[in-house]
Amino acid sequence: MMIMNSLCALALGFALDMMLGDPGGSMYPVNIVKRLVKKLEGILKNAYLESPDAQNMAGIMLVVMTLLICMGTSVVLMLLCYKLNVIVGIIMEGLLCWFSISGRDMRRHLLGVFRGVRTNNVTAARRYLRHLTDRDVDEMDSAECAKCAVEAVSEDVVDLACAPIFWACLFGGLGAVFCRVVNIMDNTVGFKDEEHLHFGKVAAKLDDVVMFIPARLAAAFMRWDAAFLKLDKKNAAEIYRRDKRRSPSPNSGCTMAVAAGALDIQLGGDEVRNGFVTHRQRIGDDLHPISSDELFWINQLITGTSAGVMIFAAIMRVAAYLLTLQLIK
Repeated sequence: MMIMNSLCALALGFALDMMLGDPGGSMYPVNIVKRLVKKLEGILKNAYLESPDAQNMAGIMLVVMTLLICMGTSVVLMLLCYKLNVIVGIIMEGLLCWFSISGRDMRRHLLGVFRGVRTNNVTAARRYLRHLTDRDVDEMDSAECAKCAVEAVSEDVVDLACAPIFWACLFGGLGAVFCRVVNIMDNTVGFKDEEHLHFGKVAAKLDDVVMFIPARLAAAFMRWDAAFLKLDKKNAAEIYRRDKRRSPSPNSGCTMAVAAGALDIQLGGDEVRNGFVTHRQRIGDDLHPISSDELFWINQLITGTSAGVMIFAAIMRVAAYLLTLQLIK
C-alpha cells in the first residue's frame, strides 16, 4: 500500500504546484533550507583552515549536516502523520512533494519575460528574468533577455520539476526532499569561483550525480514533446547528440541541446555574473534570432516535459504495485 500512498502523495504535490505554485514567505521550507545552508557555510568555512583539503572537509560537513537535519525532520513528520492516519500521512507526504517541485513559478516568471519581450518592455523582462537566473541582467536588451530565459528554464526544468518527480517516484516524498535539498546546496555553495572552489566541490558533485538520470529522462520527453508540438524534432535529436556535452555541467547541456535544436536557435556564449565574464561553448545552430516566439514554445516544451515525467512516474509506480501484488500471491 505504501507504493500507492506515495503515488497519491506525488500526484497531490504535483497538482498543488500546478494550481498554487510556491507559497513563498520566510517560513517556506525552501527558504528555510537556503538560510540553513548559508548559516552552516558561515560557521564551517571559518572553522576550517583555508587550505584546499580543509575547505573540502568543511564542504563535506555542510552536506552531511544539511541532509541530516532536512531528511531527519522530514522522516519524523511523515512517521508521525502516518501513525495518526493514512490520509494525514498522504497529505504530509504530498506537501513535501509540493515544496520540492517549483514548475509553476518557473513558468510564471518565464511568461513575464515573454510579455516584456513581446511588448519591448525591457524593464519588465529584466524584472522577471531575475527570478530565473543569477546572471547580471541590467544591461541586457530584449533579445538577450529572451536568450537568457530560454537557457535558464531549459536547464531548470530538470532541477525544479523533473528530478524531484523522478526521485519521488523511487523513494516517495523523502526522495523529492532529498533531491531539492541537494539542488539548493549546489545553487548556494556549488560555485567554481575562488571562494567556493573547494568548499562547494562535494555539493556540486553530489548534484551532478543526483541529476544525471533525470536530465537524460527529461531530454527524452522534451524530444517527444517537440514532435508532438510539430517543432524541429529531427534537429532536436541531432543537436542533442552533438552538443549535449558542451556545458560546464554534465547534465544541463542535455535539455538545453534539445531546446536549441527544436527551436532552431543557438544558446551558450558569454555570461556575466557579478561583473565577471564566463565563456561557455555554443549549443545549437544560429538559424534565426531569438524572440518572444521562442519563449512561447519553450514554455510549451517545459510544460510537456514536466507532465511527461509525471505520467512516467505514475506508470512506474502502478507497475511496481501490480508486480508486488503478483509476488505476494
